[in-house]
Formats: sequence, structure tokens, C-alpha cells
Amino acid sequence: MVVFTFLVIFCLVSALITYGLGVFVFAKNPSSTVNRLFLATMLAATYWALGEFFIWQATGYDEVWFWLKASAFWPLVAALTAHFILAFTGHPLAKEKKTWHLLIALYLPALLIALVEILTGQIYTVGYEPGTGYVYLPVSASPAYQIEAIYVTLVMVTAAYISITAWRRAQPGKIRRQNRLVGIGIATVIGFGFLSGILLPAYRIYTPNLVFIGIVIFSLLIVYAVHKYGLFVLSPETAVPDIIRTMPDGLVLADMDGRIITTNRAAAEIFGIAESDLPGRSVGTLIPETAYASIRATITEQGRLSDREALLEGKEETYVSIAGSLVKDPDAEPVGIVLIIRDITGRKASERALRIAGEKISLLTRLTRHDIGNLLTALSWYLTLLQEDRASPAGDAYLSSSIDLVGKITRHLQFSRDYQEIGLHQPIWQPLESLITQAVDDLPLDSVSITSRVMPVEIYTDPLSVKVIYNLLENALRHGDGLTEIRIATEEERDGSLIVAFEDNGAGIGDAEKEKIFRYGYGKNTGLGLAFSRDILSITGIGIAETGTAGRGARFELQVPSRAWRPLGEADKGA
Repeated sequence: MVVFTFLVIFCLVSALITYGLGVFVFAKNPSSTVNRLFLATMLAATYWALGEFFIWQATGYDEVWFWLKASAFWPLVAALTAHFILAFTGHPLAKEKKTWHLLIALYLPALLIALVEILTGQIYTVGYEPGTGYVYLPVSASPAYQIEAIYVTLVMVTAAYISITAWRRAQPGKIRRQNRLVGIGIATVIGFGFLSGILLPAYRIYTPNLVFIGIVIFSLLIVYAVHKYGLFVLSPETAVPDIIRTMPDGLVLADMDGRIITTNRAAAEIFGIAESDLPGRSVGTLIPETAYASIRATITEQGRLSDREALLEGKEETYVSIAGSLVKDPDAEPVGIVLIIRDITGRKASERALRIAGEKISLLTRLTRHDIGNLLTALSWYLTLLQEDRASPAGDAYLSSSIDLVGKITRHLQFSRDYQEIGLHQPIWQPLESLITQAVDDLPLDSVSITSRVMPVEIYTDPLSVKVIYNLLENALRHGDGLTEIRIATEEERDGSLIVAFEDNGAGIGDAEKEKIFRYGYGKNTGLGLAFSRDILSITGIGIAETGTAGRGARFELQVPSRAWRPLGEADKGA
């Protein structure tokens, strides 16, 4: 009687231990699939132990029958244990693409067995044993019971075999010791389960399920492995799949024929293809074939590649830097290639900005020097006239012209200072509405109205882009004869790009001048504003064109590619 009471209490102790251990392991690394599966297994074991406890606490037939049905889903413990072992050992069946195999082979039979146990009495029934009371008895002759026994035995033995095989194949060290302890724990559970589920009932000995003794021993072995060998702790040895999955650079593992074996999430984002669709594809369909051929040849000959830039083909211009190395089998024979791919589109944009500045700076210097020289010559001439005849009636006109010339010189110098800042700062995400508001606030509008109906979006562009908007609006005010209204609007195109239109009701621009106005030195003022604007926008691939109709007003369109704009607040949602 003392042993019986001890075993009943042991069921409750087992429930507490498995629950606490499951939560503890999950907290070690909640993002780990292995840790999540271990938690699910321990919670299922807790449910089973509580059901067993209440069965043996019941005093009447109906109570035993109720708790027997309530704990009918216990075969899921076997299914979850096997799934955990597959994930823990890195078995191919644990991969995401194999999930449906596990659902059919493991979980579906367990659920069907549970339903049969709930709806019928073909697996366990309630009987009365003198000296013990009401107990649940296996219906040994029933095919349903035999199927359950075979299923549970097969699943648990397979789990033990996989665990022990992983232990024997592992290199000496922490991983080998971890696998050994887990394998011993699973074998212990199987041993006590056989004793209580098959051997003792054969001799008509009915006790609370001894399998929970094995589960407690298994739990103690897990605790020891956690503290002694770092089991379930995030480390390079135990969390390689997590590290690969979450690393910011793309990873592609391909065979020697260039067929992708596996990738990570970052690679899928770079290529713009679902991660599940990448395995089996040729790397040459993602990276330009000529570039990939060169990369593969270099890695095959030299064993590794440190840095090779490539432009990915697609609707978006994406530059990547590729490093890689040769993968060899234990016999030192090449079996594949691993590539590390980094998106350097932003870096290339900065390099392009610097190149633009370098190419334009000499032209800018010549234009500025030439224009300022002419302006200084004119200023000197007006000042000479004033000096020769200070009482001349034209003196006021000479002075006014001189002041105007000084203003032009100042604007040229101001432009030179602004131009030096192109490319010095990284492009950033800026709210379009804020850029427009900032530009409008600096303009003398007088009687001209500005109407803005733009989408709540952010634009990825150079910090100087506010000057682009200012130049467009200021040009309209300066040159738009009869101008009374400027309208700003946005429209999303079918290809995902965004059009930001600046339209006025002024005189407009003739067809012959639509492209010339973007040249340095062309124009009625400094001839630099629109050229400067195009250079700023080009840093992040934004285009600009004049598409209005002469006589009806000017219309400047900023063509923002899909990668350079996003709905306002999208970054916060991603975070």
C-alpha cells in the first residue's frame, strides 16, 4: 500500500518536474525549434501525468472512466518525443519541407488512436481488482489496442535508435556527451514504459504507470546535461541552424552542379524569392550566369573567394558582394560550394554619389569660375562708371545693377558650397510631406497657392533632397509667367514605382528645352539648379523629367523606384 501511494504521488511530482523543466529550457532560447519542441513534449508529459494521478485518485467507476477518457491524448507524448529527437539530432525529416511527412507518420496516428480511445472501449476499459479497486485494463485482444502498442513501441524505439546513432556518430566533445545523455534518457523511458505497459499487466499486476519514473530520470539527465554540457544553451555548437537562419547576410549552399541545396531567410529576401522555392534552382538563374561561372571557377581553383561584386537581374537594381568557399567531404573531395551574399546596394549608391561628384566637380569649377569672372568684370565696369561720374543721373541704376551682380555672385558661391555636400552623407528615409513642408516654408509665395495631395510615404534619398523640392518650386515662382497655382501629387505605378508630380499653371516649357534645362549652365538664372537636383536624386536611383505642355504649365515628375519608397510607418511595423 505504501508503494502504491508513493507511485500515485510520483505521478504528481513528475507533472511538476516536466512542466518546470519545459519552461526553463524554452526560456533559454525561445526562438529555437528544438527548445520549442522540448517544451511541447514536456507539457504533453505533464498532461499525461496529471491524468494518471487523477485516475488513481478516483474511487468510483464513473470517475475512473472520465479521467481515462480525459487523458486519452497521451499518445501525442510519443509523437512529440520523436519529433523532438529528430530536430535535436538534425535529422533530414525535421526540415520544414518535411513537416507534412511528420504530420502523417507521427501525429495523425496518435490523434486517431486518441479518438478511438475516447469514443470506444476498444483500447482500455475499467475493471475492478480485489485489493486495488477500480483500475483501467488494456483490451489485449482488441486490434485497436494492438495497433496502439505497435505504434507507441515503434515510435519510441525509432527515437531511441536515432538518438543513439547521433551519439555514436558525433565527434568527441560536448555534442557527443549531450546525445549520449539524451539517448540514455529515452531508453530509460522506454524501459519503464515496457515494464508498466506490457510486462506487469501480463501477470495481472496493475499499478500507477511506472513510465513516469523513467520520465523523471530523463528530466534529471536533461538538467545535468544543461548545466554540465550546455545543452539547449545558445552557442555555436548547439545553435548553428539558428545562427544561419538569422544571420544578416544571405547564405547559399549548392552542389557542384550549381543546384541550390539550402539557403537562409536573408538570401531569399535578397533574391526576392520565397525561401521554400530556392532549393533545387540553379544559382545561375539568380546570379548572372557569367558572374557565377567566374565565381565557381575561382572557388574551384583556389578553394575560396573573398569578394566579388555582381548586379542581380530583376525589376530592381540590386548590387551584391559575394564570398564563398569549397565544401569537401571527409575524403577531401569537393561536394559543393557555400556562398555568403551581402546586399551592397546602399554602398554602391554612395560610391555612385562620390563618382558623380568627382565627374562634375571639374565642370562645376569651370562654370563657376567663368560665371563669377564675367559677373566680376561687369561689377567692376559699373563701379568704374560710378567712380568716374558720381553725379551722373544713371548712378542709381549702376548701383542697383552692382547690388544685383553681388547677389548673383553670392548665389554661385552658395551653390558651390551645397554641391560639395553631395554624397558626403548616407541616404536616409525621409517623410515626403515633411520635405515639401520644409521647402514651402522657405519660399516667398505671395499670391501663389500650393496644394499638396501626397500619399503618406517615406523616400530613401540624400539629405539634400529638400533643396530639390525647393528648386522646383522656386523655378516655378521665378519663371512661371501668370502663375497662380502649384499642385503636388503622388501616384503609384504598376511596376511598383512612385511618381511625385509638381505641376503649375504657368507658361510651361517648350519641347526643345525639356532636356536642356537639366544641363549645367543652361538657364536664365545660374543654370545650375535643375542639374544639381538631378545629381542629388540619382544617388538613390530617382529620376526626374519635365512632362508638361508648353502654354499650359510645367510638370516635373520624380520617378521613385519601388525600393526607394515605402508607406509611412512601415519601418516601425517591421521592427
